[in-house]
Amino acid sequence: MDLAPVCHTPPALIVVAGQSNALGYTLGPADLPHNFGRSVPDVWIWEASKARFTPMTPAQNTGSPNNPKAWGAEVQFAFRWRAAFCSPLYIVKHARGDTGLAADPQELDWSPSSSGELFDATAAEIAAAKAALAAKGFTPRVKALLWMQGEKDASEESKGTAYEANLRDFISQVRTRWGDARTVIHIGQIDRMGPSYPGAAKVRLAQARVAASEKNVSLVDTDPLPRQAADGLHLTGQAQIRLGDEFFEAQAPSEP
Repeated sequence: MDLAPVCHTPPALIVVAGQSNALGYTLGPADLPHNFGRSVPDVWIWEASKARFTPMTPAQNTGSPNNPKAWGAEVQFAFRWRAAFCSPLYIVKHARGDTGLAADPQELDWSPSSSGELFDATAAEIAAAKAALAAKGFTPRVKALLWMQGEKDASEESKGTAYEANLRDFISQVRTRWGDARTVIHIGQIDRMGPSYPGAAKVRLAQARVAASEKNVSLVDTDPLPRQAADGLHLTGQAQIRLGDEFFEAQAPSEP
């Protein structure tokens, strides 16, 4: 009688965060590859409105509370994870379009110094998710962050100039308040944008410099990925699949 293989890899918790290309802007069920329209075995996503993990079903509960059918790179990352490892995967996703990293008193942002805004809201969701896993007997830690953000800061030259310092502080605070010193950060580099984004080159350079100099930080160049024809900015469904592959392949060498 054959026995099922014993899994020695503990459950993994990852966070997906950023702005609209982290969310999967305009994407829905019709954009999914045909084999993705079902739950992924042993992959769970945190639903804050229900205060619990539920089975991840792409284009059903992979978006935001206002747009639950959106989906992004987490879908392919999860499929690749489950094909490679026997451990369950738990995902906390918090993404909001048109949001910057620089502290801005006039707008919602990701700065750790902006009390009660996106960084704190995500921290609260992660804490609740960890508590739910701990109640199941797990010892949860944030293994990785998939970070897709920067277009908002690229729209202003001054915010582009400040992006490197802000990103280094953000990563430090992610490891202090969301994860730990071993948390891997995967950065999706913004593409080469037009004159409406005077800070884009500085944001791109900042992302590259941080990835090259910070421990356990990877950079995924999104330039080759196709954009939606309507605006030339947002990733297509095909691009999100490729981005998930890139994030997974950057993560996999550190597993299990």
